[in-house]
Amino acid sequence: MRETAMKRLTLIAVILILTPVTLCAEEPPMSAYKLAETQLLAEYVGLPEQQEALARAYYQGKGVERNDEAAAKWFYEAANQGLATSQFQLAIMYGRGEGVNKDYVRAVKWYRKAAKQGYVPAQFELGNRYAAGKGTPQNYADAYVWYSLAAAAGHEKALQQRDNYARKLTHEEIMEAQRRSASLFAAMQQAKAME
Repeated sequence: MRETAMKRLTLIAVILILTPVTLCAEEPPMSAYKLAETQLLAEYVGLPEQQEALARAYYQGKGVERNDEAAAKWFYEAANQGLATSQFQLAIMYGRGEGVNKDYVRAVKWYRKAAKQGYVPAQFELGNRYAAGKGTPQNYADAYVWYSLAAAAGHEKALQQRDNYARKLTHEEIMEAQRRSASLFAAMQQAKAME
């Protein structure tokens, strides 16, 4: 009887230990200790990955009260150090006016920085911006260029959009856009090789 009770307790302990891992599809909130450590590394050491982690904590309200202004500040710090995911998130925040004044031109600036590093979601969104003329003059050839790069990385919607906008371009414009796409792709590959 005692052995059975011990087995049950062991099973319950294992379930309790594993439950948070198996039931949490999302990232768990930061502990106070982890948040303090992340803040120190972000602020005093200036590690872009820690700055982004702190920004995400503020943006999602995980472990801290949601604060879009603080999130924008830390995404900006990481973005300025070249972290493409932070550049992309900062662009989204400028586009929505979250924690910063809504500014489509600045959104495009940050989308472009992330896109030139090969960050596919930014390439797709930059194509959308050129197609709609949101934050930049409308330019279907430029939209085609960025959709082509995202499509080459396997982005299905980018492939569809590229083909849709190709219908609005002349043969010569498509050829020039393809040349520009190839040139940008080569420059991105060369930059990655130098890292």
